[in-house]
Amino acid sequence: MNNELTKQIFSLIKLNNKLIAVESPLQERLKLLTNLASECQQYNINCYLWTLEDDALHQLSTNEEGLSLQRVDQYQAIAKNRREHYFEILRFWKTTDLQGILILEGIFPWLGESTTDPDFFLTSEWIKSALINLKLYNCNANKAAILLGSNATVSSDIAPEVATVIQQLPAIEEISSYLSQVLPDYSRSDIYATANAGLGMYLADIDYGIRQASAPGETKPDKLVSQLSAYKIELFKRIYNIQFLQPPSTPIGGLELIQQAFKTYKRLLSSLAKAYNLRLPKGILLIGPPGTGKSYSAKASSAQLGLPLIILEWGSFRSYGNLAEYKLKNLLALVDRINRVILYLDDFDKGFAGDDDLSKRLAGMLLTWMQERTSEVLIIASAN
Repeated sequence: MNNELTKQIFSLIKLNNKLIAVESPLQERLKLLTNLASECQQYNINCYLWTLEDDALHQLSTNEEGLSLQRVDQYQAIAKNRREHYFEILRFWKTTDLQGILILEGIFPWLGESTTDPDFFLTSEWIKSALINLKLYNCNANKAAILLGSNATVSSDIAPEVATVIQQLPAIEEISSYLSQVLPDYSRSDIYATANAGLGMYLADIDYGIRQASAPGETKPDKLVSQLSAYKIELFKRIYNIQFLQPPSTPIGGLELIQQAFKTYKRLLSSLAKAYNLRLPKGILLIGPPGTGKSYSAKASSAQLGLPLIILEWGSFRSYGNLAEYKLKNLLALVDRINRVILYLDDFDKGFAGDDDLSKRLAGMLLTWMQERTSEVLIIASAN
């Protein structure tokens, strides 16, 4: 687990990258740190962890019980008279005789775009300068620094100096391989059905969802699939603020043109259509006053195509402020990973309210993704 991510990180280190930004969700953090420590032990490299929370340095190692942390006494925190004193670890790592890999947690909020708060701005500039000096000072040393967090967004002025690796959602093959170890008594078809139910979640989330089922080793596969699907729907609501619906049993009457169009789209999902490189349209726009059946039409398309439906209130992205683009990036990555799904953008026109350019940036991200994506996702947007 996370082996591919660990390989990417070490390939960058072998290319003499001294600063590496790693975006990994919190629920996967323990597995990632364990894999990094294990890989370091294999190559006889010291691995250290620093967190903003306790401002202490620990050396990581692995044993039969899992991950082990041992405090490093060479680093001593200083009195916090100024904000930059919270990041004294950067000065320490620049000059210390210790070598290896230093993992820094909790530093990304200071590496984003500029802010109007002068104190925050000065601290941010100090940290960026310290990181650049760290890279220059140790260019010939056996040292590397990994900046670890759940949002690895960095400002444009420092981005060229930092190689970035993002942990992707696991593919169904990776999930199936993991489930074969967790559920050894399940048949191949049961493993695939369970993996399909967990598609779109990280392995840590899938593991938690399985443990939520009572006596998972004795739970029937169809019941486990049902429970895991229910947990995924609840998780998506909390993380992405979306509704995830399995194809509903929706009676359809009228709107013959839409029905005919969806029958055509269903044929475009066949293997024969793929052989001729025929694909779904980039998107569909439904326009009409409230109450004319736009949302119902999206649910009807889900029923006709047999594809899950993701319902997103497009205007809600504006409420995320500076995190809106990060949230949209994660949502589109989720949609790509699920692959065969309908993404319904409800009240698309409401996302363009306001005088700032946030709505334009979000729409630009969406349109670029629609143009470049290779996944079989049908996008439906509605406007009044």
